[in-house]
Amino acid sequence: MLNKLTFGVLTFMLAGSSLAADNQTSTVSTIGSQDSLPFTISIDTASFNLPTGIHSGVVARWDGKWLFLAGRTNGMHGFASDPFPPSMQNTTAILVDYDSQMVYTRDLDDPSSGLTQDQIDTLSVTSPQYFQRGKTLYITGGYGVETSSGEFGTKPVLTAVDVPNFIDWVMEVPNADPAAASVRQTTNSWVQVTGGYMTALDNHLQGLLIFGQNFTGVYTPSSNGDYTQQVRRFQIIDNGVDLYVQQRDSEAPNASYRRRDLNIVPIMKQKQQAYVALSGVFTLTTGIWTVPVEIERDGSTFMADPNDMDTFKQGMNNYASANATLYSPSEDANYTILLGGITFGYFDGNMFETDSGFPFTNQITTVKRNGNGEYAQFFMDEQYPVILSTGSNPGNELLFGAGAFFVKAEDMPLYPNGVINLDKITEPTVIGYIVGGIMSTVPNTSSQSDSTASPYIFPVTVVPNGGPI
Repeated sequence: MLNKLTFGVLTFMLAGSSLAADNQTSTVSTIGSQDSLPFTISIDTASFNLPTGIHSGVVARWDGKWLFLAGRTNGMHGFASDPFPPSMQNTTAILVDYDSQMVYTRDLDDPSSGLTQDQIDTLSVTSPQYFQRGKTLYITGGYGVETSSGEFGTKPVLTAVDVPNFIDWVMEVPNADPAAASVRQTTNSWVQVTGGYMTALDNHLQGLLIFGQNFTGVYTPSSNGDYTQQVRRFQIIDNGVDLYVQQRDSEAPNASYRRRDLNIVPIMKQKQQAYVALSGVFTLTTGIWTVPVEIERDGSTFMADPNDMDTFKQGMNNYASANATLYSPSEDANYTILLGGITFGYFDGNMFETDSGFPFTNQITTVKRNGNGEYAQFFMDEQYPVILSTGSNPGNELLFGAGAFFVKAEDMPLYPNGVINLDKITEPTVIGYIVGGIMSTVPNTSSQSDSTASPYIFPVTVVPNGGPI
């Protein structure tokens, strides 16, 4: 059963819905037209693809190249006896040189890597947290198999990868060190998290590990992980040889922060760096969260009252997807573009519909946060390019974005936390590239064969209002 409501030309109105009873709130906020935004977007298809699809992994950049590790090569997990097949954990390092359209790959279990099986297991997990500082990529947690025992769980591991040296190994540069020489690891239960978000706040590697869960065992419909329900503060101690995690005092867990696999995005707040957790899954009744959580640099949090009718309640693009945030200092407003993925609400022509099965979608919205802390969501006219399935469900339009990467273009004007300065974009500009993600042949999957990992690369262009497309 679907709820339907017509919308006007300028503003899409959403009324209450019995289907939303399992969600954090029983309604979601008005969804406006992109006409209210200072830009539009366009999405193109690159002239080359990855050799294999990948989603829910990590990416690092160096010298114009993109290094992808971990994640999965199949699509949406199932609920049968083998929902996360170990054979579909991504054990291949994928290196993309976009300008030259060259792609290099090398298997982590190549004898030349020098990596142990335990290291390969931690470098092929699903949905780890990560950030890059200089030449080092830091990775925590993630869900995957322990090959020696066959058991599944969330890894209590912090990994530091020397990106340029690892790239040399992937490219088989003469006299390059083995991959193992670029990998250092340490264990700490504080980072035993999957489906969250990690960031470093300064050059001293003080950081935040935001939300997520510690899931143990095989995934089944009735099983749950141990949600952190908090923003964990930490510091990484790294002198280039020794590696440690130092736990810092943090806010107590909050039941409203029982969230994972969500878009946690950087923003500029009164010209200071901050973060916002948008929507995410799951409530205790397997619904979506709708009210954003703001996170300050010190790890303190704020969530508006869900019972207040004026509180913003997110209705679309609720699951982790490719995304990009732009900030206009002249307007003191953040704009986060959510590029497809999995959604509660969507538009079918002139009708707004909701689906408690949370379907895949090619539809895109932008969430705006103004300088007064007020939020709004806007429906974008642009969607992913139409690409038809030639595999499962042939002829169906492929649906993109869930678990995808967004790699920013090299010359973007960035704030320290990675937010793009919108005021510096005065003409149509490629701001970055959607890479990989889950590629579904149907909105609601009923079989693991309905989806797979996407090999596609999509350049995303921001067009300031008044400029040509």
